[in-house]
Amino acid sequence: MNRKGFLMVVVAAVMAAGSAFAQVPEFKLSAGAGGYFTSDFGGGKEGPVRYEYPYAGGGGFAFFDATFAELSLGFFAAGGDWKYNGNKLNDMSYTGLDISLLGKYPFTLTEQLTLFPLLGIDYRRFISMKYVFPAEQAGDWSALWFKLGVGADYHFTEHIFARLGLLYGIRLKNKWEKEWEDTVPGLDTKLGHGLDVKLAVGYRF
Repeated sequence: MNRKGFLMVVVAAVMAAGSAFAQVPEFKLSAGAGGYFTSDFGGGKEGPVRYEYPYAGGGGFAFFDATFAELSLGFFAAGGDWKYNGNKLNDMSYTGLDISLLGKYPFTLTEQLTLFPLLGIDYRRFISMKYVFPAEQAGDWSALWFKLGVGADYHFTEHIFARLGLLYGIRLKNKWEKEWEDTVPGLDTKLGHGLDVKLAVGYRF
């Protein structure tokens, strides 16, 4: 391909991309349900001693979508190790709720495929937190999360679609971490952060 032909291909590609991104999305309502993986890789305390309590798990969720915003409610169960100075202290188990509101802007790539960035908040409310040995209740780790990610819809028909979402989040200090700051000086709270992977089936009205 000569230089002129190559330049024409580049211009055509840029114009096609610009046309896709310039389209104003049609306002539609949809709803659906699916499953998700969730985690918190961080959190804990660090200073003269170090406490770590990462966890991972999964559950189900339902969502309502209004083109530029997604509201969802999820229920999850998770587990992880409580560590003290790098050594396992106890097994932990958790159940909780996620209430999430995400802003989004869809870009139609083909008749079947739509991509959209995601940005918003999630309030994670822990219902139960237990030490496995002995079986006792732990503190309250409920917290507000700020999440950023990307999603994709694949349309099987005019109304039925599959939705994939990938989200990375960081959270504010939870109640337990705040209480430790007041009672044990010299310990700094580590950043809580984690990854969510969601897969759902939706219906477009």
